[in-house]
Amino acid sequence: MTYNEADDKAGPFSVFPRIKHAHRTAGFFKIRGVNLGHQDLEDFMFRHLEIGDFRAEALNEGGNDILRLSIEVRRGSDTGEVSRRIEIQVREKFELKPQVVVLETGTLAKEFEANVKAARFVDRR
Repeated sequence: MTYNEADDKAGPFSVFPRIKHAHRTAGFFKIRGVNLGHQDLEDFMFRHLEIGDFRAEALNEGGNDILRLSIEVRRGSDTGEVSRRIEIQVREKFELKPQVVVLETGTLAKEFEANVKAARFVDRR
């Protein structure tokens, strides 16, 4: 949100700032005290050309919240290397150690097609 002066500066409410919603409100996960914005994670993931698609899940295992990233790696890329690199870079950028799961290409597309809206972010806690 942004706060601006009233436009006309003359009316009875001109002493109050006008509140204008400036950005789309996006969802987020709170995992181990870290707010992880869905749009931030999506932008980060799709900057990696080796990743065809992904799904992020917030889970609770053994009393601890975890982030599971299910990724599809494009053909010709080393799945092990991409998985390790994503784990390291997510930890550096978002301060969370994800559980990275590599899926076969097309797995997520089949799941997403079954829903009206692609469930790219799922909270399973």
